[in-house]
Amino acid sequence: LKKFHRDFSIQPRRHPTMHYLSSKRVPDTTIDEYCDWVLHWCNDKFGVHPYKGVPQIEWEWKDRWYQKKNLLALYDREDNIIEIRIEGHRTFNNLAKTIIHEYIHYLQWSGKRYEEADAKLGYNKNPYEIEAEYLADLYYGECVGTVLGWMTGK
Repeated sequence: LKKFHRDFSIQPRRHPTMHYLSSKRVPDTTIDEYCDWVLHWCNDKFGVHPYKGVPQIEWEWKDRWYQKKNLLALYDREDNIIEIRIEGHRTFNNLAKTIIHEYIHYLQWSGKRYEEADAKLGYNKNPYEIEAEYLADLYYGECVGTVLGWMTGK
């Protein structure tokens, strides 16, 4: 797996969330804007896959298929789309972490290797999942701080 080198000039910080994610409280346009900015941040931070364009993000508040599979999101390699179920993300921090996680999957050159590792080792010991989770944990605080700054013009 490709290693990312941590730039320690910016220390990760936890930022207060704008508010909890709820279809009653947060308009769809805010989710669209936030997802676009997080995707832009990922593109700046991690770069772009050499053979694919930047992935698109598609989201829904609720999706029964995702609920049955107990999924919050997935990266569709064939269509180059990050698909997200917003319900299940309690805060904007959680949403940013999920987008970063799926963006790392977009960058990974896994192909069938992901499925083979998943079948052999299971989801929690799959090295592609470990890498995506580690980088999402490491960078989501920095991402949220930057994105909220961009969104508020600060």
